[in-house]
Amino acid sequence: MESVTYNINLNDLDNVTSTAATAAVGGMLGFILAASAAIAILIIIAMWRIFEKAGEKGWKALIPIYNFYIIFKICGIKDWFWWIFGASIFAGILSGINPPITQTVTYNTGTITFIDTSAAIDWSQHVPYLIGTILSAGISIATAIVLAVKLAKAFGKGVGFTFGLIFLSGIFYMILGFGKAKYDKKAVNA
Repeated sequence: MESVTYNINLNDLDNVTSTAATAAVGGMLGFILAASAAIAILIIIAMWRIFEKAGEKGWKALIPIYNFYIIFKICGIKDWFWWIFGASIFAGILSGINPPITQTVTYNTGTITFIDTSAAIDWSQHVPYLIGTILSAGISIATAIVLAVKLAKAFGKGVGFTFGLIFLSGIFYMILGFGKAKYDKKAVNA
């Protein structure tokens, strides 16, 4: 039996790519992008229809920030919008103050280069960042819950639908927009 020896230079492996693997990854990413775009378009159309059911013009669903104001208005809490919007901006500013940066340390042994990104971060130096991040997450979660409760109530839906709006919002917005649910302004103010 003959023995075969292979000499492999690890530096040459950096330039090796598989055309089939690259095509497969590109195809998957293209599919994910197309599917995400289709879902986003369906949700936008559903929001348009929700706005129209509530007596608003559908095109208002297309304008960022203003569409949130209209959702707050549909839910009967438009006065809250400016407080939440201001608090979100404040939290975003805090999050941008002194964000933690991971240090990268490179070790070169001559043939192999190791990159270590596990350097410890001193979080005591990043208190504004932590407060801003926690505040931002809290505002987002609380707002999503309140809007889900109010929107479900405005369309005569129950607790189960509210949970659907919280955890699977895109699907349940489509159910509201494309379904037979009717907007009841009296239920919002009750």
